[in-house]
Amino acid sequence: MEAELSLHDYWRIIKKRQWGGLTVFAATFLSTLFYTRLQTPLYRAAASVSFQPPSNKMLGSGSYDVASIMQSELRMLDSEDMNARVAKRMNIPQDKLPGSVAAGSGEGSNIISLTATGTDRLAVADLANAFADVFVEADLEERSRQSRTTLRDIESRRAEVEKSLRDLEDAKKEFMQRNPLVAQGGALASSLSDLEMQRKELSKKYTPEHPDMIKLDERIATTNAKLSQMTGQETELERMTRDIKVNEETYLTLSRDNEEAKLAVSSEVPWVTILSRASTPSAPYFPNKHVNYLIGAALGIFLAVMFAFVLENLDISLSTIEEIERLLGVPVLGMIPHFGGEGRWKELRATLMRQQRYPMEVFRSQLVFQYRPKSPSIEVYHSLRANIQNKLTRKDNMVLTFTSSGVAEGKSLTSLNFCLAAAQAGLKTLFVETDVRQPLAHKAFGLPKSPGLVEVLTGKMTADEVIHGTSDFIVGGYDSDKLISFSGIDNFKLMTGWAQSGSDVVHILSSAALPKMIAELRPQYDIIVFDCPPVLLFVDALLVGARTDGVVMIYKAGKIARRALKRAKDQIVAAKGNIIGVVLNDMRSTDMEPRYGYYYDYEHYAKTEDQPGKA
Repeated sequence: MEAELSLHDYWRIIKKRQWGGLTVFAATFLSTLFYTRLQTPLYRAAASVSFQPPSNKMLGSGSYDVASIMQSELRMLDSEDMNARVAKRMNIPQDKLPGSVAAGSGEGSNIISLTATGTDRLAVADLANAFADVFVEADLEERSRQSRTTLRDIESRRAEVEKSLRDLEDAKKEFMQRNPLVAQGGALASSLSDLEMQRKELSKKYTPEHPDMIKLDERIATTNAKLSQMTGQETELERMTRDIKVNEETYLTLSRDNEEAKLAVSSEVPWVTILSRASTPSAPYFPNKHVNYLIGAALGIFLAVMFAFVLENLDISLSTIEEIERLLGVPVLGMIPHFGGEGRWKELRATLMRQQRYPMEVFRSQLVFQYRPKSPSIEVYHSLRANIQNKLTRKDNMVLTFTSSGVAEGKSLTSLNFCLAAAQAGLKTLFVETDVRQPLAHKAFGLPKSPGLVEVLTGKMTADEVIHGTSDFIVGGYDSDKLISFSGIDNFKLMTGWAQSGSDVVHILSSAALPKMIAELRPQYDIIVFDCPPVLLFVDALLVGARTDGVVMIYKAGKIARRALKRAKDQIVAAKGNIIGVVLNDMRSTDMEPRYGYYYDYEHYAKTEDQPGKA
């Protein structure tokens, strides 16, 4: 079980990384200080005005939509025309205004805030006050303009009605002059009535043939004729009289409205009043130095602590061996030092470019063929073999699985060198290339990637037919002088392995053919090593590890997170694999601290006589 960190552990980590943490804190705080000093100070001054329109229109009826009018006023304050007016009032060019002004109003409020922002603390107050004054003037001008427009419209309409009335009166006068009898229509009707009464009285005395009756009938007929001619003319006269009356009423109404409009123009008041004028600010509002310094200090402390814990989490130096053993519950079997093989500049470039794998020529240069027989570089693998044997109940004919948590941790190179060192010690050793998806070892010896392990497990060929030895290495183009000079090379055998795309690797490795092959090969070799792909990527190592005597995990310093290593170990245990321990690979002398008791002086590995190619 993973031990939880105590407060003392946290303090130890912080204290251990104190100089790095202090550097991060200082860099953060100084950056904040430098950034704050570089900022141009900004000042802010605010004036407030009240916008209060009347509840009803003076020239008519209806209420205002105050919210809509407020939005219109705010848009006007942000317009270029407003800036031009303010610039004219301040007697400066518009592009030389000492700042900008933002107008704002709270929802449902009739108070508008005019906030001026600029670099001159004296000018921003003048700017805000100038905006307030111009706003009042512009509003009054707008209100007056509307009233004058209304007055002009009324006067224009009144003139039109007056002209129409005059034309109607002239037409009526002319009509009466042309038809003078129209005015006598009432008298003729009365006369006709009198004549008819007279005839009625005379009819009681005389017959219709009487001369007086005949004369009276003639007068009645003449009067009727005159009345019948006057009917159409009276209708026209009545229409003209009615039109004159309507125009007279309209004229009177417009005359009254005209007087009211004149009164409105003379009594117009602004809807905007200044509530408070802007005062000169005493200090800039930006940057806020105290807040910036406080944030910089807090951020510096946070980043310093984070830096310490990130470094501690990434630190897989020798001081972490105890943590690894405590984390996994298995021992660290050995430490493989960083042998080099590339120049310093190439190594630095590979680090910066995050190069995952060495080129093949570099891979070959790091095989133990390149070192002297008694080189400490080879002794490391002898020590590793001894530690592995001590952890196994079976001391001879060992079958081991070498794997890692992730890619590019040096698994293939370590397992190859382990087998070569064992062969040099006189042990018959077989290296089985089990990473059938991306095989690598066969390239180092110039061997074909197939046939190999897959063909054996599928029954297409026997193990003896696919196992390669020294003669195959020489045919493959490997340096024959290196091979011949390496004692024990005849004890080293290699079985390649490659699966075509689409092959069911899991089914092949989980079949009964694998334990059968192991049982056949075990008596022939002192050590058999299966070089399997990473545990966290493929299940191959779990399947093979369950059939071998033990599993050895290769862990490259600083490559894989410790939690990933723990997860890989748990998967091996869950698959019934016997995990023997962990090998720390690519360790540098700077990764090892003497106060933890694990210090070894690996500097002698860099001696000229031990460098690759010097053996």
